Amino acid sequence: MLGFMFRILALAALVLTPMAARAQTAKAKNVILFLGDAGGLPTLNAAGIYANDRPLSLFLHTMPHVGLSETSALDNWVTDSAAGMTAIMTGHKTRNGMVSMVPRGQGFIEPQTILEMAERRGLSTGVITNMPIWDATPAVCYAHAEKRSDRASILRQLFAPRYGDGPDIIVGKDRPTLDQVIAPDSQAALFGKLGYQAVNDPAELRADMKRAIAITDSDFDPQHAVETAVRSLGKNRKGYFLMVEWDMHTDDLAKGLTHAIEMNNLIRRIAQVAGKDTMILFVADHSFGVRLRSSPRTQPLAAQVAATGQGPTAAISVDPTHTGEEVVAAAMGPGSERVRGFFSNTALFDVIRRAFGWPKDERTR
Repeated sequence: MLGFMFRILALAALVLTPMAARAQTAKAKNVILFLGDAGGLPTLNAAGIYANDRPLSLFLHTMPHVGLSETSALDNWVTDSAAGMTAIMTGHKTRNGMVSMVPRGQGFIEPQTILEMAERRGLSTGVITNMPIWDATPAVCYAHAEKRSDRASILRQLFAPRYGDGPDIIVGKDRPTLDQVIAPDSQAALFGKLGYQAVNDPAELRADMKRAIAITDSDFDPQHAVETAVRSLGKNRKGYFLMVEWDMHTDDLAKGLTHAIEMNNLIRRIAQVAGKDTMILFVADHSFGVRLRSSPRTQPLAAQVAATGQGPTAAISVDPTHTGEEVVAAAMGPGSERVRGFFSNTALFDVIRRAFGWPKDERTR
């Protein structure tokens, strides 16, 4: 009888092991990268307490796969957004200020970004940010520039991509700069040629818009914009890649913590609608100098922040600068099991690439 049981267990192991292996190596049809600009662990910790008066209270705290990403730039222990995002999107560290360009010998290389790889394969793509659309984080997705301040070159590359037809959904800020680079009376013709439906307010986006652009100068509701983008991009049978950046700098304490809560709630909602074939990855490009200090739990953090405006308060200090400690990466969906332990920010490029099932040898032009 005992021998029979051993044979049954051995047979079960032979049957179940391949299934388990397949589950661990399942490919993602879609990937959504949520980038919290300056959204390091101190900010997330403070945001949860600010919103809910208790720690570990964010949706991000419940995500099943978590790791810690090292964030240094090639030339500095503390990264800016350009170098930090370049590492994530190309798998290469670079100097602060460089947008998807990497020093190599006496010159530079321009590695393909995840978004460009997706475009080459016929996937739909999108870039949504509450920052200027030419700013470092979104620019890294679609442009290559030696200086992040080269707004004109970055914006021109947005509408003249190296691969594919560029992002299908574009949402961001700073219409004045767009108008300086591309004359307002020329924009309608350009957008029409590229197949974009242009709206003035992200609230006007609709899921039946295959390609859409919304450049605004006002704050906007991320949930409508991102959920609409997911529904639009999701119509592509090949899948999609979507990057969503939300600024979390806490030099304005109330604003930064509110933005962190907005992104947390957004991720919770998108996790409900994106589908099981979608990997959702949250990470910060760098951390920021905000710290909780000794304070009684009977004094709600939200009330203290409200009383002092931008801060700091007795309970929280703010050194308004980027900092170099590791940041949290949290993930769910196919391929998310690779997010674990400590790793370089460049490893997140491979997490996304492998989730899609793409080969390894496409990191340079």
